[in-house]
Amino acid sequence: MSTAIYFNPERTRLLGKNQDVPYKGAYIFTNKRGVAKSALVQPPAIPAKWISRYGSLTISQVGKEMPNGGINEEGLVIEQTTLWQSTYTDDNRLPAVGELQWIQLLLDTCASVKEAEQVAYGVRIAQPMARLHYMIADRSGDCAIIEFLDGVMYVYRGNSLPFSIMTNTPYTEALKDLEDKEERWHKSYSDYDRNSMDRFIKGATRLADVIPVSERERLQFIQDSLEFVRREDTAYSLIYDLEQMQLHFATSIYPDLKTVRMGEVNFSSDAAPLALNLQQPDVDYINYNVDLNRRIAEAFFRNPVLTEAFGWNITDDMIDFFASFPDKFPESL
Repeated sequence: MSTAIYFNPERTRLLGKNQDVPYKGAYIFTNKRGVAKSALVQPPAIPAKWISRYGSLTISQVGKEMPNGGINEEGLVIEQTTLWQSTYTDDNRLPAVGELQWIQLLLDTCASVKEAEQVAYGVRIAQPMARLHYMIADRSGDCAIIEFLDGVMYVYRGNSLPFSIMTNTPYTEALKDLEDKEERWHKSYSDYDRNSMDRFIKGATRLADVIPVSERERLQFIQDSLEFVRREDTAYSLIYDLEQMQLHFATSIYPDLKTVRMGEVNFSSDAAPLALNLQQPDVDYINYNVDLNRRIAEAFFRNPVLTEAFGWNITDDMIDFFASFPDKFPESL
């Protein structure tokens, strides 16, 4: 499920996200500049390769280099929500990347929505374990939603993005249903699709409201907006402040809002990588290592609810390879 909303009136650049999933584990990872990376895909796909230009903070329930979302030091934010209708191009001439590592690729190499769109056209998403669409925003106020339908990449930006909100309905369908004052969709949709549209409409009403002037009141407004679209299975909520370069977060277990600041993180190539467990009472970074990554990956892929929902058949060897994959990147350049 999940909901992402971008608020960008004058002097405000705030992106809110509810991660709706019946699994509560989540970590923030630091990601350095100057690291040569490659995509984790199986042959015959050609893995995308790149060097990270920008440091970033990413949030993941799966493990390092496989983010659910994040922000880089240029203020580019990328988030995702489930979109089961997603289908990706099978043009095997394009270098390939997984649906989560796609987020890391763009955060590593792009400073703006425009750059992210250009990079996205040059790769393809392959061998996905989940079907997603993406919201991308930057410090200029630019925002886009990117979807992959019938093998085609669609970008909604500027005039084609009248409401910067994303739930679990294809964007043009959501706009059409939003304009249906009789809400005929309410009778024909499944519970899943109905819930998605209910959240889309609620979010659209919040986008139409006047955002308070003070920083504290603006933050509270975004918190209230995320609470308005909250589900029973919301595991955590995020607020990216692109102006102040801060990431605020709260979880269902620890609901008090906490803050991490980009300016306090060392993203240089010789910095030690760090991790931060969202499910703890304090903001306390620890050193990242492969054993931690394995515990994170194993807890996620062995979760019985997720295994049944996604139909996974993940072996111990696969988890070991997945967890150690980030350590196989060459030394920082």
